[in-house]
Amino acid sequence: MFSKLTRKVNHSLADPTSPPHAGQQGVNQTLTCLALPAPDCVRRGVFPMHGETCPLPASLARHVMDAGQVLFPPTMPAFGARHAMPEPALRAPGMGTWAGQSLKDLSPADLARWIADAGFAPPGGESRTAHLHRVARWLETLSPTPARVTVVADATVVRAITVAALGGTAAMLSRLDIAPLTRTCLTRHATWRVAVSGAPLP
Repeated sequence: MFSKLTRKVNHSLADPTSPPHAGQQGVNQTLTCLALPAPDCVRRGVFPMHGETCPLPASLARHVMDAGQVLFPPTMPAFGARHAMPEPALRAPGMGTWAGQSLKDLSPADLARWIADAGFAPPGGESRTAHLHRVARWLETLSPTPARVTVVADATVVRAITVAALGGTAAMLSRLDIAPLTRTCLTRHATWRVAVSGAPLP
């Protein structure tokens, strides 16, 4: 969530302008995940308040118009894309009593544990492990139709979707670099594959 506190690894898996390789021909479904810009408070080192989500910026709007279905967290302001509907599972991790607090005001020991232990949850909040399980359950039950689905959500949610698609654990979340205002593309043909990860949006 905060680049200074987590070790990031560049995880771009493909050039988004290149054609799909042979293994991607005839895929049943494409899931495009668009990462929203980070709230202003995050840039100041403050955890977002409950339900604080950026509206869909104009730079993302054109990427959702052709999707058969567009899914977004219910905390996000509605937008005019056709077939758009809120999905509760796409909420960012709940920060409990840490919501709205500055990093410098938190206990250094608790903050260090939160960074190091994916199973640790802020008081009244949600651990990264619990968040990943929530997103993984949603991905497992995602209908195979329509063929093109777009998710618009916080970068932490896109990261969790990608790890869940790969069958990974919460330990992988801090090793996957998916920034705000990027595009991640998954394809499904029997199993999920990651075609593009964290590609900057034009």
